[in-house]
Amino acid sequence: MNYIGVDCHISTLDFSVVNETGTITKRGKVNTSVKEFIGFVSRIPKPRKIFIEEGELASWLLETSIKFGERLIITDPKTNKWIGKGGRKDDTIDADKLAQLARGKYIKEIYHPINNRRRFKELVLAYHDTVKSQTRIKNKIKAKFRREGIRCSGEAIYCEKYRKEWREELPGNKTVHLIVNQLWTQLDQIQEAKQIHKRDVRIQSRQFPEIKRFREIPGIGLCERSSGEKVYSRKLTRNYNRLLKNTVKQATEAAIRAKENQFRRQYLRLTLEQGIASHKAKLTVARSLLATVYGIWKSGDEYDPDIDKKRSKEEQK
Repeated sequence: MNYIGVDCHISTLDFSVVNETGTITKRGKVNTSVKEFIGFVSRIPKPRKIFIEEGELASWLLETSIKFGERLIITDPKTNKWIGKGGRKDDTIDADKLAQLARGKYIKEIYHPINNRRRFKELVLAYHDTVKSQTRIKNKIKAKFRREGIRCSGEAIYCEKYRKEWREELPGNKTVHLIVNQLWTQLDQIQEAKQIHKRDVRIQSRQFPEIKRFREIPGIGLCERSSGEKVYSRKLTRNYNRLLKNTVKQATEAAIRAKENQFRRQYLRLTLEQGIASHKAKLTVARSLLATVYGIWKSGDEYDPDIDKKRSKEEQK
């Protein structure tokens, strides 16, 4: 097996090839293009695998490799500590170390969707970006009023039908009015963009059958309610996906509040019967919810709302 480590940049790609014995058999640098990338890889004897770190070019290189029948593995840079902690550091050395880590099976592969799934993921992320922008503009609007000594709470300050009343609260300075009006204009534009993204996400999600199955799970759906960054346990690692964490937290809260379902039953059993603290019980339920989603995704099965009851009966036999 030849292990091909690649350090990726928008203008160049640095290669390092390591064989089974750990010997570096070839190095190279090419321009970042399909022709030169595949040209270098095709000259390496088979069997071969390509290894890169997660980054902006990862999806493009993965789709390119699949198109030409090559095996490319995207690795987690956070686990490649040897690269970051090395005494010397340049592109060639990074490629050398990545190839050696791959040979020693010390790397962690990261799943990347491709083709339509990749584009759908980008659309969902674009939606979340508009939500963040909306929150940022809302905070600026309230901050501007508060700096003028005007108390403002709730959502009324953002609504178009109440803006005339809020303008009257502002001092007569034209610059202040100009700033606030521009912020309201930005908010309107962002809210319109958010609704368009939301509509497109719903439409494009129909091409993925697993999403329809996910929506049968209590708590799963397109949720817009904001969520704080409360830490459930000081023992949890800080190495996590913040967006995914917040999504799972909201889904867990929604499932617990929903009508009778397996996650609500689990939460009540943990808190009422076993006396476990609420925040720890929610963490356990969140893990169960994630495991359910992952299982449905991998197996293609439909969601069974009574699966916990069936398991309980089997255990009693």
